Amino acid sequence: MPGLKAKLDGFLKIADCKMSYEFCNGFLLEFQFRKTNFPHMAGLHKLKDLNIIQTYFGKPGFANQIISKIKKGTFTEADVKSSKYFPTIQKRYEEFSAENIFSLSYTDVIIDFDITKLAKSKLTNTKFILFEKDANNGNRHLCIAGNSSSGFYPETFFFESSDYYLKNQKLEKIRTFKIIKPNGAIYFEDNF
Repeated sequence: MPGLKAKLDGFLKIADCKMSYEFCNGFLLEFQFRKTNFPHMAGLHKLKDLNIIQTYFGKPGFANQIISKIKKGTFTEADVKSSKYFPTIQKRYEEFSAENIFSLSYTDVIIDFDITKLAKSKLTNTKFILFEKDANNGNRHLCIAGNSSSGFYPETFFFESSDYYLKNQKLEKIRTFKIIKPNGAIYFEDNF
């Protein structure tokens, strides 16, 4: 498991790149990770007892402040693990890495996510879920919100030890996956 700085460095390699997924049904899903997505995706915003989170959470520039502190080494892995809330994000935090985001591109995708099929969920804006089972049959989830007219965006990343979010959902296969750099060059491409 990479440490906090390594997680950030890996994420920054794909920040501002276009993630492009062509499904077998012909639909093209495209979105971008922004560097400011990092604190939320890693679950850092949930560590409410840490001074740095208390100081900046809910204020303009929260994500940039957290990223700056990580880069400077003044917000570290040890800080994250010292939070009394760390156990609530531990699996999410451990599973969040650029490598795991890439590996989500090699499984089926939930399309037209239907929240009404769940007893309880906060994923009210989610339209797509890229997911992957780990060795213990738990699932990494990358939720994508938005629509085709205003654009799609990464909503959240989390880990669930069961298939709770996958049951009875409509699945589609990915035909092509590309990561496109801001200058239009292909950073990575794979066909299935």
